[in-house]
Amino acid sequence: MVKDILKIAIPVSVENILANTGIFILTLLLSQVGEREIAINAISNQASFLVNLFLFGINTGGAIFVSQYWGKKDVKNIKRVFSLMFISSTLIATAFFVFTFFFPATFVRIFSKDSSLFNDSILYLRIISFSYFGIALEIAFRTFLRGIEKANIPMESYLVGTAVQLLLAYGLLNGKIGLPKLGITGVAIAITISRYVIPFYQITRAYYLKLPYTFTLRGISRDLFSRFIRFATPAALNEIAWSLGMTMYGIVFGWMGTEAYAVRNVLSSFENYIWTLALGITTASSVIVGKLVGQKSYEKAVSFSKKIMIVNSLVGLGTAFVTIAAYYLLLPTFDLTSSSKYMLTLSMWIMLAGTPIKALNNVAVVGILRAGGDSKYAFILETSTLWGLGVPLAFIGAMVWKQSLPVVYALTLSDEIAKAIIVYFRIRSKKWVKNVTISTEEAILEAAEHKVQI
Repeated sequence: MVKDILKIAIPVSVENILANTGIFILTLLLSQVGEREIAINAISNQASFLVNLFLFGINTGGAIFVSQYWGKKDVKNIKRVFSLMFISSTLIATAFFVFTFFFPATFVRIFSKDSSLFNDSILYLRIISFSYFGIALEIAFRTFLRGIEKANIPMESYLVGTAVQLLLAYGLLNGKIGLPKLGITGVAIAITISRYVIPFYQITRAYYLKLPYTFTLRGISRDLFSRFIRFATPAALNEIAWSLGMTMYGIVFGWMGTEAYAVRNVLSSFENYIWTLALGITTASSVIVGKLVGQKSYEKAVSFSKKIMIVNSLVGLGTAFVTIAAYYLLLPTFDLTSSSKYMLTLSMWIMLAGTPIKALNNVAVVGILRAGGDSKYAFILETSTLWGLGVPLAFIGAMVWKQSLPVVYALTLSDEIAKAIIVYFRIRSKKWVKNVTISTEEAILEAAEHKVQI
């Protein structure tokens, strides 16, 4: 089992490191220009963040089927599920493109009240909006490849894509390596191009390896479509609710001023590193749990799930300490005011304290509940805790109590404690084990048969 985890977790973790390194170096490049440019990039990132979360939601729903069908070695249905994932992703990308390209000013005003940022932010956002179709294709393919235990391909694609992004960003921002000097606009172009390079690499590798994917909806039965909607919709709604909650946090930080918003963006760059290995383990867990459930090895799935929660929590904490150490080494390189650095340091330590709980919740919700077919419960749990605790407290802390960024950031972690307690008892109850590859009638009979066993 350890070998199976590492086979997926290591490539996924390296992939996350590459992606986060790209974001981090990009932030460093922009920090040399000023806080204004960091804020413009952060506003655009809010749109990309929403696109990613919506796409992650629908594809995570598809991943439930991919991993469980992979456990059964049902190649035909894996192809059909991938088609549903691809079409759904394209529709989501189109909706976001229409909004951010044709109504960019509306989006920018949601996240910033600083009028001096508007014109550059609008142009930046319009360029980035073209990248959404590349993101849609990449996330669908990445999810599919991980689900069939080919996580090395997305890792390789991110190595190529990140190199292209950084090279173009450096050249177009500063007019280096024979490229024109376009400033922050050049960074937007570099990001957009790299987001198509990544899926192109993945598709090319998948084609030559003759992996089971197709872009046609032919052969999809009404029963499969119905089950896909029933189990994938809660996962998608989960991510929509969660992404809207994260967007609300972005709005709150934006209303706190350009300085606080810039600091939060730098904090996010470090925070992303903390989750590299923990998210890798979460992804590996979702594939393993899905395979075990697809193979009807329910007792093994439950036993594995209990252990992996503890492991991921410890891994998250260890990574957080390493990130804190790196932060103190790199802090002098940031062109930030002394007050910004003070806020950033306090927030980093708050982030460290919340990491073990967030790591446990992440693997429990995404790697266990969803992969096990319990996506509806996961949706209700995350939505109720986020919108019932985290978002209201953050808003009150910033707008009513007028607290500083570190305090408001701490309030955004309040829902994680409640979620951890509830999810622990849900997993112990064993009610989350649901085989999505069988018909409704078969599921009812199987649940009755295995009620005592699982």
